[in-house]
This record gives sequence, C-alpha cells and structure tokens, in this order.
Amino acid sequence: MRNRLLLCCIFLLSCLATIAQDTTRIKRDSTRTRRGGGGGMSALFADSTVLTSSDYQLKIENSYVTLDNIDNKSELGLGVNLIIAKLADSDSVLSVLKDNVLNNSQALNLRNLQVFRTLLLNLQTELRANRKLLDSSETKLNNLKNSFVTLRSDTVLRQLMKDSLLRIQFAPQLKDMREAFRTSTKHLRESLAQVNLLQTHTSANSITTAKLLDKVNNLLNTSATRIFGKEYNYLWEKDTADLSQAARSSFNKAYSGERKALDYYFKDSGNKRAFLLLIGILFFIWMFRNIRTLRRLNGMGAISEMEFNYLPSGYIVSAFVIMFSIAPLFDLHAPAAYIESMQFLLIIILTIICWKKWPRRLFLYWIAMVVLYVFFSFANHIIDPSFWQRSWFIILNILSVIFGWLFLSKMQQNLHMRGFLRFVIILHNIMNVLAIFFNIFGRFSLAQIFGHAAIFSFTQAVGLAVFSKICMEAILLQIVTSRLKRGVTTHFEFQHVLNGFRRPILFLVVILWLIVFTTNLNIYTTVLNGLIEILQADRSIGNATFSIGGILLFFLIIWIAHLLQKYVGYFFGDTGTDEDISNKGQRSRLLIARLILLCLGYLLAVAASGVPVDKITIVLGALGVGIGLGLQNIVNNFVSGIILIFDRPLQIGDVVEIGDKSGRVREIGLRSSTLLTQNGAEVIIPNGDILSQQIVNWTLTNSQQRLEMDLSISGSNDMEVVSSAIKKAILQSKYVVTGREPQILFTKVTEGGFELKAFFWSIDVAKSAEARSEIILLLHKHLNAENITISF
Repeated sequence: MRNRLLLCCIFLLSCLATIAQDTTRIKRDSTRTRRGGGGGMSALFADSTVLTSSDYQLKIENSYVTLDNIDNKSELGLGVNLIIAKLADSDSVLSVLKDNVLNNSQALNLRNLQVFRTLLLNLQTELRANRKLLDSSETKLNNLKNSFVTLRSDTVLRQLMKDSLLRIQFAPQLKDMREAFRTSTKHLRESLAQVNLLQTHTSANSITTAKLLDKVNNLLNTSATRIFGKEYNYLWEKDTADLSQAARSSFNKAYSGERKALDYYFKDSGNKRAFLLLIGILFFIWMFRNIRTLRRLNGMGAISEMEFNYLPSGYIVSAFVIMFSIAPLFDLHAPAAYIESMQFLLIIILTIICWKKWPRRLFLYWIAMVVLYVFFSFANHIIDPSFWQRSWFIILNILSVIFGWLFLSKMQQNLHMRGFLRFVIILHNIMNVLAIFFNIFGRFSLAQIFGHAAIFSFTQAVGLAVFSKICMEAILLQIVTSRLKRGVTTHFEFQHVLNGFRRPILFLVVILWLIVFTTNLNIYTTVLNGLIEILQADRSIGNATFSIGGILLFFLIIWIAHLLQKYVGYFFGDTGTDEDISNKGQRSRLLIARLILLCLGYLLAVAASGVPVDKITIVLGALGVGIGLGLQNIVNNFVSGIILIFDRPLQIGDVVEIGDKSGRVREIGLRSSTLLTQNGAEVIIPNGDILSQQIVNWTLTNSQQRLEMDLSISGSNDMEVVSSAIKKAILQSKYVVTGREPQILFTKVTEGGFELKAFFWSIDVAKSAEARSEIILLLHKHLNAENITISF
C-alpha cells in the first residue's frame, strides 16, 4: 500500500513538471510571436537570424577584397614619386640661391637677379602644385584608413572571431585575411607617413622660396637706381679701381649660381620644349603632305607664278623657323638665357635658309650682324670692364649701327613686313647710340643692356619677318593643294587672300617681338605684372563689377572667332571666286561650320570673360526692349539667315529668282545674302526679304532648264523631214541634255512653209544663253544644207 502511494506521488510530480515546462514554452513562444508582430503563420515563415557557413564565407571573401583594395590603393602614384625627385632638385637649387641671395647679394647684377626671380617663381608654382597633389593623396589615404575602422567594427566578423568552432572551420581563410590585414596596414601607414613627410618638406621649401623671392624683389627694386648711377669713371678718366680677389670670387660665385639655376630650369622645363618640337613636327608633316599631293597631281607648275620664296623647297628648315620663332609663347616667364639660346638656334637656321634666297650683298650684311651678335653675347658677361674693353664695346656699337643701316638700305623687296623691319632697325640704331653715351659716362651696365637688347631685337625682327612669310606661303600652299584635289585648275587672285591673313600674323609677330625685347631689357616681368594688375583689377559701374582684362578677352575671342569663320574656307581651297561656288555641298557645309564657329566663339567669350549670368540676363532684357523698339529688322534678318542655312530653300551656287532680282547665290550670311548677276553685279539682299518673297530656284534638284525657240520655215512642205532635221541639229549641241528628245510643235501653216516651236532641255541653266547661240548656228548650218530656209 505504501509502495503504491509512493508511485502515485512520483507520477503526480512528473506530470506537474511536464505541465510547467509546457506552460513556460507556450509563454516564450507567445512572447516571440508578439515581438515578431504576426500570427502563427507569420512566425512559421519568418526569416531566421541564424547565420550559415555560406554567410560567414561570403563575409570573409568581401573583407579580403576590401583589404586587397586598400593595399593596392595605398601605393603612392607616379606623381608622388616624381615629387620626391623634384624636391631633391629643388633642395639643391635653393641652397645655391640661398647662398647667393643672402650671403653674396652685392655681387649680383640685374641679369642674375632676373634669372633667380624667374626660377623662384617657377619653384613657387611647382611647390603649390606639389602641395595640392600631396593633400589629395593624404585625403585618399585617410579614406582608406576609415575603411579599416568600418572593417574592425563589423559584427559578423566579431561573432566569427568569438566562436571557437567557427575559427577552426575557417582557419585557412582567417589566416590569409590576417596576413592581408597586416600587409595593408603596414603599406597604408608607410604611405601616409611618406606623404606627411613630403608635405612637411614641401612646406619648408615653400617658406624658403617665399623668403628668397621677397629678398630678390627688394634687390631688384634697389638695382634700378644702382645701374642708373655712375658705376665706373668716365671713359676719359683714368681707371683707378682695381677689383680685389674677394670681389672676383664673389662674382664667380654669382655666375656659378646663375649657371646652376639655369641648369635646373632647363631640366625642369623639358615638357615645354617637347611640345614645341611636336609643333615643328606637325608643321613638317603638313607641308610634306601638301607637297607630295602637288607632285602627284602634277601641280608644282601652279605655284610657279606665285610669290614663294622659302616653300616648298625649304620646308624642312622652315619647320625649325616656326618652332624657334614661337618659342617665347610657350614660356612667358622664361629667363633671358633660354630666350638667347632659342634665338641663337633661330639665327643659325635663318643663315641656312637665306643663303641662296637673299642677294649676296644683303646676305653678307646679315653675316656681319650675326658675328656682332656673338660678340655682344660675350660682352654681356663682362663683370669689371677695363678701358680697352669699354672701348671695344663702343666699336661694336658703331659697327652695329653701320651694318644696320646697310641692311636696311639693301633689304628692299627681299624681306616681308618691311615697315616693321624699318622701325626695328631704326630703334636698334638709336639704342646703340644710347649705349655709347652710357658707356662713355660710366653707366656700363646700361650700355650692356641696351647694346645686347638692340642686336637681339634686330635679329629677332628679321627672324619674325621670315616667319611671317613662311606662314603666308604655307597657307597659300594649302589653298592651292585643296583646289587641285577638287579638280580646280583655274588661276585665282591670291593677293586678297593673303591680305586677309596679314593682320592677324602681324599681331602675333608684334607680340612675340615685344616679349623678347622686354625680356632683354630686363623689364618684362615688371611690365607683365603691371599689365596683369591693371587688367585684373575689379571695377564697378553702379552695381555691375567687371575687369578690363575680362572685356579685352571677350572681344579678343570674338575677333578670333570671326577670323576663323571668315578664313576657314581658304584651308579647303574655297577662295570665294565664281568658279568655287559650283560645289554647292561643300559651300553649304562650310557655311554651317562658320555658324558653329561663331556660336562657340561667343559662348567661349562669355565664359572666359567671367561675366556673371545674372548680368547677362540684364543685358538680354535690355536687348529685348531694344528689339521691341528698333532692332526688329536686324533680328528678323538674323533669324532668317539661320533658317536659310538649315532649311536650305536655296544654297550657295543655286541660280534663283527673288522678286525682280535673278542670279547665282554667291554667299549666305547671317544678316544678308549676295546674288551674282550675269552682268557681274553683286546684289546684297537682306535675309528677311528673301523669305518674305517667292523664290524661284532653278537648281534646287538639278541644273536643267527647258528652253523654247520660235522658228519660221520655208522651202519645204514636208513636216516630218523638217522636224527630224531640227531634232538632229539640236541634239548635236553640247549644252543639250541627250537623254531628253527635243519636242517640235507646229503652230501655223503659211503659203510657203510653216511656223513651229522647238522645246529642248539645257544641261545647265547658267549656260542657257550659250545653248541658244550654239543651237541657232547648228540649225542654220544643217537646214541650209537641206535647202531649207529658217528664220528666228
């Protein structure tokens, strides 16, 4: 009984425990269901939060890719590596400049200071570019560093590293990931440290450059008064000054510093000379292709009557003339030594190209000026002149004046731009006279500057005259070649074409000459900075703010755009003559190209001038008022011109009738169009009037025209014979379309014969008069042979 009672108690306790467990499980499930926000079915199909092995494997792969990407991007690029080499070079040159500017300033002349200033400005620009590149590299590396922080805080990776079973399962992958983590971290830290070190180095060099540049500017300001002051005794006085050994050592030190600075400049500016060489190669290829085309088309005789001196025979040497002449444009802050080296190479090339092109006496005078140029170049490096050196310098000035006048008297028709050359040679002689005056009165530095600048301006002007002539001949050669490619062999008036290019080439020549002239006078930087300050200064009229430079740039770009749209056709052989307008398709394409050039030019001018958009809207509003009041016709003509260009109811070369005017369309402009009548008159019609009238276009789809002739026949009553004879005579004309048979209509029968009308198609509407004339002759000849009398 007792055992049964004990078994019953155990069974009851087990039942109570089971019920309690079920109750707890039910409560826990209901709590999960409430947290999930759904019923039983939602809980059944809900996503599990338990990660699988595939999820961990994918996370490891993504992390490895991220680390590999960080490791690759941590590598410093070519630009940063180049900065390391550049900083080493700049350290070397800054040490030389620092030693000369701070410890040897008394021995520096104006030429040394100009070289140092140019080099310091270039260094300052280069250091700013280096700093910008280093800052961007630092930003990139810091972003990579932040990627590490994101990777470390990833919860999945943390859970993976905490679970010992998972670590064992993914042990090989985790090992590779740890190795990638250590490698990428090391590379990132090294790169970041390298960039920070370079930033510090660049900052230190920038400070040193700024300090030296300030010191050089101060020395330049004081050197002007020094060179205008009396440096040496008057020439007739005894030279009592004797240069000490220490002073000579200081001058040698300054010369050595200038040479090292120039070596660094030439090394640092190699890309500019490479670009200059590329321009020379392109010019050579351009000329070579044109000359080869002329020879292939047997067109060398077409240029024999034109004014060619240097092309096509000297196209190789001409490429060097182009290259060395435009060299100053590619480095506006180049030191005088660089300009001198380019000029010396240009002189050598000029001597080669003009050996057989100039008269013998003129060439001998040129050789004399070249020899004087060499002597002046050496004399420009005299530091402490003796009496005899000063005397020889005066003799050089006198000889330069004499040969300058002789060259001026003999150049006559052998050189281009004679007015410009005459001005330069007179200026050259005046500067030599002033150099003699300064030398006599003890201002030897001024005498050196004026004498050197004078001979330099002379040789540069002669080189630019040859340069301008080569440019003209190259353009003319391109026109002739393009015309021959199109099959046009007729003569054209080339002088008016060259006159169109004369002004822009003269503008370029004057700019190049002024750059070189002011550089040799050691005033280029001062003049340029003064002009920049004037042009970039903000000025205000009311609420409008502008700068003179922006306005000049605006009109300069518009001027260039108009030049391009005016002369772009010349490069395709289109000279605007009557023969050229037969190719309607090409002329229409050129017209669209001109319109595009104008639109791009105006848009570029507005963007480059820096005019605010809100100011443009004000101007457009004012223009709207003006259009409403008095510019309706101008705008109407402008819009009509655009419609004519794109809708093309008529094209250049079409034979049209507009109102009571008829002729061939010679030009379609934005405001007006030009008709060329049969009498040779050019009728200018506003585009608005063209679209407002009926247009009869005889050549819209083809150039054929149906002609009619009234004939009176006597001597034969056989209409079939007469009709056949007339058709046969008409078809023998070269002006008649052979595929269309003439039509004969009899209109009246008379006592001795009959009257009729002959209809036939002329092959070209522009030659209808020639067609009528030839057919009359053919009819008269053939019908008289048949004893038939014909009257018109």
